[in-house]
Amino acid sequence: MTKKILLLLGVILLIVQQYILPASLQLQFLIFLTGIIILGVPHGAADLLIATKQATEKKHVFSKSFFFINYLLRLVLFAIVLWIFPLAGNVLFIFFAAYHFGETDLSHFKTNNITGKIFVISYGLVILSVILLNHLEEVKPLLHQFDTGIKNEAFINFLAQNRYTILSFFGVLFFTSTFIYLLINKPATQNQGHFLIQFAIIVFIIYHLPMMLGFTFYFVIWHSLLSLNNIVNYLRKDGVFSKSVIVKQIIFYSLLAMFGVVLFGLTGFMFVSNNAMVVYIFLGLAVLTAPHMQVMHDMYTSIRKQEMRVNES
Repeated sequence: MTKKILLLLGVILLIVQQYILPASLQLQFLIFLTGIIILGVPHGAADLLIATKQATEKKHVFSKSFFFINYLLRLVLFAIVLWIFPLAGNVLFIFFAAYHFGETDLSHFKTNNITGKIFVISYGLVILSVILLNHLEEVKPLLHQFDTGIKNEAFINFLAQNRYTILSFFGVLFFTSTFIYLLINKPATQNQGHFLIQFAIIVFIIYHLPMMLGFTFYFVIWHSLLSLNNIVNYLRKDGVFSKSVIVKQIIFYSLLAMFGVVLFGLTGFMFVSNNAMVVYIFLGLAVLTAPHMQVMHDMYTSIRKQEMRVNES
């Protein structure tokens, strides 16, 4: 039901944007920024609780200090990669984000084998390529905020000239991997087959929305809300954490993460323009994705194992 409501919100947003009252770039930016603050950052703020529950399930001793050191090291390492090798770092981020998006949307599929992983990452690559490549003219000004974007103009032009070829390749990869996956792994329920309809609606929405609104719909409205729902259900199962503890943790670490992004932005030109703010927010999300993705992967692996045990019993 939650997914149906979110898809309906996406369709309504598309109808309003296309036929009733198109949002100006300023309003799109405001919606994007508000969504990131209210939902985008908070959906990654419960990582400590998730890791704590993971340790409890595995009967391991959990160390907050070790968790934070490990988490920050991954964050800093990826930030260094982005700084020294920006092009390679951003391509790596795309693949990280694609896998993370795919794993969230396909969390009820058994995706631990190689066919499952290709299935997951190809799903996310289609989503991201529709948002970015299909709206490359809107993305270019963001890339040109930095010298790196200007220096890699040839690569950007290559993407512009071949974007629909790349989109088609990812589309073929997704449908091929889906066919092979379903051939090898029979869906546990008939409802699992409905994901293709869901996928088609999502792609239709983000294809026709402007880039900023398309990303806001997918990342904020769809991905972040579904992730938060999965996280809360996972943490509250067996009464390990109360709702108040989860809410307090999410608020505290959300504020900490936003403070970090702002501090990072103050070292550059984050507040020069809306485009600069968008770029720094994307960079902040990119850096946070590296450690967050691993925590969420462990959570979804645990959820799948629990579902397998229930189905076998």
